[in-house]
Amino acid sequence: MATTSRDRIMTEALRLFGEQGFAKTSVAQIEQAAGLSGGSGALYRHFKSKDELLVQAVAARLEDRGEWEQFLAPDFSIADMLAELSPAGRTVDKLLTLGRVGLARLDHDRDVTRILLRDNSIPAPLLEVFRQQEYAVVMSTVTRALVELAGDQAREQDWDATAAVLVGALAHFWMMHDIFDGGHPADVDTDRYLRATAELVAARIDWVDTDPAPRRTAGVVSPEVSR
Repeated sequence: MATTSRDRIMTEALRLFGEQGFAKTSVAQIEQAAGLSGGSGALYRHFKSKDELLVQAVAARLEDRGEWEQFLAPDFSIADMLAELSPAGRTVDKLLTLGRVGLARLDHDRDVTRILLRDNSIPAPLLEVFRQQEYAVVMSTVTRALVELAGDQAREQDWDATAAVLVGALAHFWMMHDIFDGGHPADVDTDRYLRATAELVAARIDWVDTDPAPRRTAGVVSPEVSR
């Protein structure tokens, strides 16, 4: 299927924004990269401004979830999928797999990830698009995965906070890895980092809370509260 001028503009804009930064990328550069006459103003036939182009291009890219779409199905068991991909069956191994899935998602949308994690010149409306269309979805999915892995222990922990820690750890590692051209300033490789992260989260899953107060977790109701 032939791509339209609008599609080419969005694709090339994301690439340039990711490589050069939003502020340093000109409309003329985007037009030229998209096969249009640079400086002709052809971009404005599709978008009111460079800001609008960025917001719409990122939103369109985030909507294309590809293989990750299955995680959003209400009857899809993330724990079963992790168990299938982690034959050893240990909680740490399942969390290692979850971490690799998370890094793969960040890599899949490399340009968008760079824009969101490394560029402080992006317009505020884009942050809201990211919060609603990506971060909230990822947080919900990771929280559900942790609750499923915890099983009967689910009510004992604040899984929202645990998910935020795990997602933040993966995003930080991806960003450092990208900034330092495939390395990490602490000289820690991907497998070591993911294992350390998985072991920390596994400790929380296996930890029994002695505080009887119910914990708040989005979408999860403590058995004591539901009675």
